Amino acid sequence: MTNKNAFKEGQFILDTLESNGFEAYYVGGSVRDYCMGKSVGDIDITTNALPKQIEALFKHTIDVGIEHGTIVVVINKTPYEVTTYRTETTYSDFRRPDSVEFTTSLKEDLARRDFTMNAIAMDKHFKLYDPYDGQSAIEDKEIITVGNPDERFNEDALRMLRALRFMSQLQFDLNEDSYNAIKKLVSNVQHISVERIVQELKKLYKGINIEPSKRLLIESDMYKYIPFFNRVGKDDLKKSVVHTLNNEIIIQLLFNDSVSFKNELKLSNEDKKYINTSIQLYDDLKNKLETVIVAYKYDTMLLKNMLKILSDNSALNINMEDDLLEAIQKKESLTIQSKKDLAVNGNDLMNSLNKRGGPWLKELLDEIERQILFETLPNDFDAIIEWVHNEYH
Repeated sequence: MTNKNAFKEGQFILDTLESNGFEAYYVGGSVRDYCMGKSVGDIDITTNALPKQIEALFKHTIDVGIEHGTIVVVINKTPYEVTTYRTETTYSDFRRPDSVEFTTSLKEDLARRDFTMNAIAMDKHFKLYDPYDGQSAIEDKEIITVGNPDERFNEDALRMLRALRFMSQLQFDLNEDSYNAIKKLVSNVQHISVERIVQELKKLYKGINIEPSKRLLIESDMYKYIPFFNRVGKDDLKKSVVHTLNNEIIIQLLFNDSVSFKNELKLSNEDKKYINTSIQLYDDLKNKLETVIVAYKYDTMLLKNMLKILSDNSALNINMEDDLLEAIQKKESLTIQSKKDLAVNGNDLMNSLNKRGGPWLKELLDEIERQILFETLPNDFDAIIEWVHNEYH
């Protein structure tokens, strides 16, 4: 096993808790990834110390959910979630436990977790405590719920989407009982907040093997309970080849003109802009906008992403790839990259023509920009002013 160094700073937390008479273990995804020999991300710790006792032992703590037993301990600017052993009661909203009770039993704490591969605890000597046989699940590359899958998915409906996400991220299979439970309880997904859904979908679409996850998303009818996806045709979802959530949205909008982007998924302004600009780019390519203008109008990352979309999804590629490749090649050699690069500005033109500003000024700057891009006018102050007086004015 590898990645022991990733737990180095967390060791101080375990040592401190144990030296004060408490139990403490690493738990969750970091232990799973350690067992798999993968790079370890966020490290979570579980303990029988109560939240107030945790706060008293460390200088820098943040209360992120003391009622649920979670305190963030910050060591050398790195945050660690430290959570008291707990059991959970009913989940009447399919999302959060109605109440939490602290327990002194590590096994009871692990019993409330979603999948056996995430229910392994590890002490500071890297000895594993695995009451639900998570190591076997990891070896078999299988996603198995801790206990009855109907109960686990009824408690928190997000676990169904997490199962699909882990299939994609880890290249694991979903065991048959869990699969059947998802098909039975899938409508509970409608109770999950859109923010939590998007968080899981983004991870799913970044996975190394998204096709089985997408297939189950469709076959189980889960997509019908997810905003935006519920407005997309089942066949269109099946045929898209995609590796980010944003690209899935872009492709579905391109597949079907009648599907509009309403942002029910509450994406960030950056994501919204990326999606809308990609649609504009596709329309410009479809309308045969000059490749020089395409190269000037859109950044390289967006152009290359559209090229990837077109090459992966032949149904969208209406003889656009060559124009897009040409635009990407022209991008670096453009005479200007933006209006800021023009040798004149609005004030220069107003002073030269002795005119006040108005709609004419934008039109003139646009035409100068175009002339320079097509290299019929050099980007030189005197040359531009002369052209304005002789040609345009």
